[in-house]
Amino acid sequence: MSRRAFKPTPGQRGCVETMIGYGVPEADICLLIKNPKNDKPIDLGTLRKHFAAEIATGAVKMKALTSKFIFATILGHDGGLADEEARMRLALFYAKTRLGWNSVASCHEEVGDPTDAQAVQQKLSDELDRLAQRLKTGETGGSSKA
Repeated sequence: MSRRAFKPTPGQRGCVETMIGYGVPEADICLLIKNPKNDKPIDLGTLRKHFAAEIATGAVKMKALTSKFIFATILGHDGGLADEEARMRLALFYAKTRLGWNSVASCHEEVGDPTDAQAVQQKLSDELDRLAQRLKTGETGGSSKA
């Protein structure tokens, strides 16, 4: 008895890439992708063999889309949220997670003069521009300080 070869459809490729981007485990994805020739779920080996590109790029594409949305919201561009509170919250989130800012000073930490708001805004804007440029050019790699 010969085995029926699996041929992924474009729809299945899109589903696998999206589910990988959402963080769905590969074993769970296998349950949802069926071989149209026998209507049975594929196994992990088949998933990894026939969807290698989608597995490799799904999470990266989701991060890029999320980053694009966050930057559009912070900068007030099309595709982002127009809500001012949401924009402020995302800017603070970005500053804490990517710029290393800390929102609360320790009791033992010396706090200097108040920060110049325009200088902080300019620094944040410069960093966002740098990252947006990396997204446009497709540059990849770890986080590096300019």
